[in-house]
Amino acid sequence: MITQMDIEIDECVISKYEAQRCLPFSSCTLIKDYMPNIVIIGEYEKTLPNQLIKYVVEKEKEFEDKETGKKKKYKSREIEEGYSDIRLSPFDGCGCHEKEFMEITSAQLGLDYNAIGNQIRLPFVKGYSVYVPFRKILKEWGYEYITDIYGQMHHIDTVDCIWNTSMFKGHKLFKEKYGNNAWTEYMNTVSKYQFKLGISKYSHHVKHLNKYTRMNFQYLQCLDLWNPKYIDYYSNKETAKYDILNSDNDGKIIELAKYTTALFEKIIKGDKFYTYKFMGITDTDGYEPESRYLEAALINDVMLKDPAVKQFIYRKLKKSIDEAKVGKIYCSGFYHTGVGDMIGYLQYAVGLEPIGCLGERELYSANFDCGDIISFRSPLVDPSEVNKIKIARNDLTSKWFNYFKDQDVVMFNMYDISLPQQGGADTDGDIFLLCNEPIIINAKIDKHIILDIEDKVTAQSKPYTKENLIEYEIMTRDSRIGEITNCSTSIENKYTTNPDIKKIYDDYSSLLRILQGKEIDYIKTGLRWQMNKGLRKYLKQLPYFLLFNYPAKMKTYNSLCAKNKDKPKEEKVKLNAYHSPSPMNELCDYICTWEKKHILWDNNIDDLVDTRCLIIDNDLNLSDKKVMRICRKYVNDYATEIKKHINMHREKSDDENHKFNMDAVVNDFKERLSKELGLDEQTIANYVIRVSYNSMSISKSFAWSGYGEYIIENLKNNTNPKRNISIREVPYKTNESYEYLGKYYEFEVGETYIRM
Repeated sequence: MITQMDIEIDECVISKYEAQRCLPFSSCTLIKDYMPNIVIIGEYEKTLPNQLIKYVVEKEKEFEDKETGKKKKYKSREIEEGYSDIRLSPFDGCGCHEKEFMEITSAQLGLDYNAIGNQIRLPFVKGYSVYVPFRKILKEWGYEYITDIYGQMHHIDTVDCIWNTSMFKGHKLFKEKYGNNAWTEYMNTVSKYQFKLGISKYSHHVKHLNKYTRMNFQYLQCLDLWNPKYIDYYSNKETAKYDILNSDNDGKIIELAKYTTALFEKIIKGDKFYTYKFMGITDTDGYEPESRYLEAALINDVMLKDPAVKQFIYRKLKKSIDEAKVGKIYCSGFYHTGVGDMIGYLQYAVGLEPIGCLGERELYSANFDCGDIISFRSPLVDPSEVNKIKIARNDLTSKWFNYFKDQDVVMFNMYDISLPQQGGADTDGDIFLLCNEPIIINAKIDKHIILDIEDKVTAQSKPYTKENLIEYEIMTRDSRIGEITNCSTSIENKYTTNPDIKKIYDDYSSLLRILQGKEIDYIKTGLRWQMNKGLRKYLKQLPYFLLFNYPAKMKTYNSLCAKNKDKPKEEKVKLNAYHSPSPMNELCDYICTWEKKHILWDNNIDDLVDTRCLIIDNDLNLSDKKVMRICRKYVNDYATEIKKHINMHREKSDDENHKFNMDAVVNDFKERLSKELGLDEQTIANYVIRVSYNSMSISKSFAWSGYGEYIIENLKNNTNPKRNISIREVPYKTNESYEYLGKYYEFEVGETYIRM
């Protein structure tokens, strides 16, 4: 009854009701001793007339049965385009709050700034609320009162939040039981069960964000980044000589990738500043290291050449390089949470015709210059979902929303289909990557937006019984979103010059966009579209680059290639991946070739430093050979155990999770070693460290995993305290500053200033 808020249910749309009832279990920060005065208004909807879009139609067709010769009918889904009226809810899931709400929640969240946006959690209430000085705005417009959806008037000086029925998921439920006292009774029940306001997400200040973000293959493959030179090389592979590292051959995607590889090269060459930044150090002022390796490197920069720290950097870099092969390369821009046009929202709240402060094809973010920008949202299937739009400024945005500057919130207009275009987005906390990279902006593909014009199907109301709850639970376990995305990726990376085949690919991509939407809504609607045979065949072969996402599939690919090596063409088996001159395969080819040329440094022993004098307690007598022999055995056994688990993980199929509790393994080894030696932990720790560092070939893993705190303690005791590292962000580029992911920093080691 607590989670049902004292309203028993006999029958409901189970998927929706379960999502609403389970909101008290959301992961969030509870705001203590504060419950704002909330006014609930209605949800504004409008129609955008005569929008030129693509859509799916079902046509009845005939085919001849090969066995019987009889003609049979079947339904075919096909893509058409035309004009349609589109229903729009510009404020679906979002509302606004006043300054006190912002200050109280930010303080309790422990932030060093006032977060303008909060994702809200209460029983039967969810959505995204953004700070708007609505008391000043409404008074300037001549309004002292606001009327809620239940007919109650409220003086605006007493109102903290103006939220709507798209946020109050329990509106219909409470209205049916309590009539116009719905919100009053709701708040009484909140008080009765001592519920607190929850914040599950909040806006970030750019001082805590990088201004460059890694892209992904879904975004990149839906852009026109094809390289004519690479296509020509692919078409004449047997005779053409082609150096993909030669800048004369650079395509658009390699131009984008060079920022990432240049950054990696600085780390490979041992540049201290870029190594520290890559390791995850933001600003050293008040910075809390996330690992012993980071902590050690900050205490003494010599540790950057310690074998274990060096291996840690290598593993991290190797992972980033492998991820770059599947599209995770840096581009200018970062993610923002979307909200509606708040001027239009307030106009609706007081009964005016909503006009807003933004026009068609306009966004408002104070983090970018005015002009074209690209907005991406995951999952992205079709090129039409890439939204090319303009960042706008005007008198109203400058007057009321300047505080948006330096926070990751973006305001959408009320006059176009940007939200439905981007995967059917709403404004309850959905995030959008805003990218101002010129290459990306100019690579937008002009394709009419594909929309589901029959998306009003909803799940049927059912009795609220254990059997129906189990049926719903089973539905949540079956998702085909990844399958649909892979099918789309296979199609987007195909190359053809045949206009008819291009049209087929284009229509398949559009159809998959609708399939994806149906699949995402499957739990809510109970309606799922199956992929036909024409689409499913593309799952049998993925583009080569995508194998780097699936180690098991890569293993199969290499095995098939080996089997085919000496076979005649007609006997060769079909591979599970294909090569093509697509931008994503070109990027993968480039990163792989670049890696072979540059990644040799991990075997460079001359570049390493013997750090034993720094990380061992030199006052201890560590000469007992029996103890050393026992410790060496544990060091080797631990390394073998870890390697075994890593190999088991790699051998699992791509869809399986291999569970491995590292802490449990570490504690087991430490307990057994302590019991066998019968010495105090400090002595054991130093023996393990010494044994591990007796040669470069011995594993250092047990020393750092099991006794890292002793390494840090010894390092501090053996290091000049003045040899500290300092990284400070500066507001603009200077002669002494370093650029990293769109920001500038000054860097010092000890008393020596490091210049570029």
